[in-house]
Amino acid sequence: NAFVLTAGAPLRRGEEAYISYGDKGNDALLQLFGFVEASNPHDSFLAVGLPEHVAAVARDSFRGGGGEAEVTRRVGLIDSLGLGPSLASAELTARGAPQGTWHALRLLLGSVEEVSGDLARLRGAVSLETEARCWAALRSYCKAARAAMGGARKADLAEARSTACPPRRALALQLRAEKKRLLSE
Repeated sequence: NAFVLTAGAPLRRGEEAYISYGDKGNDALLQLFGFVEASNPHDSFLAVGLPEHVAAVARDSFRGGGGEAEVTRRVGLIDSLGLGPSLASAELTARGAPQGTWHALRLLLGSVEEVSGDLARLRGAVSLETEARCWAALRSYCKAARAAMGGARKADLAEARSTACPPRRALALQLRAEKKRLLSE
């Protein structure tokens, strides 16, 4: 096994060469190269449980208006448009959620009028109220996911830096700390 490095331009003797690992999140960097990059702009968080969380938020918002039946109808719309994976496999970044995830969120959390018309227009923002509900649902999901990781980010980093911390645990703590950072942004 070997790596072959080719310089893009001639190097002078003693000149430092840099390697780009590409636009990879911390999961890939850890798996492929064995390190975690602090504040990685390409990092993401796979939002496991997002569909269930948002459906619960939607049920609460439709109380008195057919809650469960309305959520079931809307989930059916999401599935009929092929947007189910956009919720189930959503990768959240510091910039937010992918377009398909927003479309699905608007279908679940939009007003009755918005969801009764042309569903394609829900790919973009349709009302401040719906956007506020979508952002609130994402924020509450991120807060719950962050809380499920337990402990403070700074405590994870302090333990990872401790000389008593085994190397594999230190990497796991660094990765967890970066996911906590991402969910807190």
